Amino acid sequence: MKNYYILTIALVIATLFSSCSGSESSESSKQDTTQNEIPESVDAVSVWDGISVREQPSSDGQWISSISLGEKVLMTGKTAVDSAEDNREYVEIELGDGKQGWVLKDFVVEGTAVTAVTETQIFKRPDLLTKTDKSFSSMDVLALMDTKDEWVEVKGKKQGDNWFSTGWVKRTDLSDDEVDIAVAVYAQKAFEIESEDKRTEAIQEILENDAFTSSQFLVDLRDELKELNSDEEELMAKPTEEMDSVGMDKEVAETDETISE
Repeated sequence: MKNYYILTIALVIATLFSSCSGSESSESSKQDTTQNEIPESVDAVSVWDGISVREQPSSDGQWISSISLGEKVLMTGKTAVDSAEDNREYVEIELGDGKQGWVLKDFVVEGTAVTAVTETQIFKRPDLLTKTDKSFSSMDVLALMDTKDEWVEVKGKKQGDNWFSTGWVKRTDLSDDEVDIAVAVYAQKAFEIESEDKRTEAIQEILENDAFTSSQFLVDLRDELKELNSDEEELMAKPTEEMDSVGMDKEVAETDETISE
């Protein structure tokens, strides 16, 4: 009987030990799972200008701020779908000032900002035999997503297009200089101004900004400004030419009238 009690006590102790060990193992497993579920933050860039950042992943969410074309952000790794808006996907981002919010996934790309420095042919793959009929223009701002040898994969909207193009381009056709990127963004906005006078003012403002003096695009902007000024001079000269023509016609008419008399 004494042995029976000893055996019973031993079984109870073993059961308790096993239960505690299992509980610790389960708790450790939960912690590991939680740690694995923590999303990883990655560098990203806005490929559209003026995208709204909201407190909630919905167009009805409280507006926080907006992000500019080419602006650097941090994607936190959190995503959401708004079922009320045709399942539009949102990603959570962190801005340069530390504020966090949600933006539409289409307009923020994992990668870094670059700008085309010349007319840039787009290829399907990093191979010269995969040329497409599309290209990026000088001062198009893009997101660099991947690199392979002298090739890079990019995504962005060509000036004048309505949506994005994605493909591989030569690395030498791009600049990752933040001054070039800033000038490209401001230049695009200037080019979209319909009024030639206001467009001229916007370009002149870029050229006179001391922060932009190192940009390689200033030569192109000066050429654009010269062209605008020459167009304006031609328009101003036209009325004078027309008046001279009218005066000459009047003089010829008076001379003919005198001769006939």
